[in-house]
Amino acid sequence: MAADYSETEQIAKRMKASTRKLHELATQVGTARQIREFSGDQRKAALAIEVVKALKEGESATAAEHIGRASQAYGQRLEVLAKQYEAAESTIAQWQAEMASFEAARSLLSFSKESLRQLEG
Repeated sequence: MAADYSETEQIAKRMKASTRKLHELATQVGTARQIREFSGDQRKAALAIEVVKALKEGESATAAEHIGRASQAYGQRLEVLAKQYEAAESTIAQWQAEMASFEAARSLLSFSKESLRQLEG
């Protein structure tokens, strides 16, 4: 019976550790979700900045868009946005993995407690 109690205690510790990790990740996950949500808008804004520059130089709208897409500044901004998006997805994946670990520990803890009740009763 002591081994069963020890296992239950270890599972409870894992669950508490997962809970702490989820709390630690909460702010990062909020930021990551915001990055994910507005990623498209940020790419459009980065292009718009370059298109406006070309329009101010007298280019047609079609030419300005091509010039904007081909600009080095736009490419650099896309690289920055891609890195932010990658980091955001990584944070969200970390959150999901920790949540899966939490749920697994919760299920194991419930099963373990029920098994102890069956042995005692």
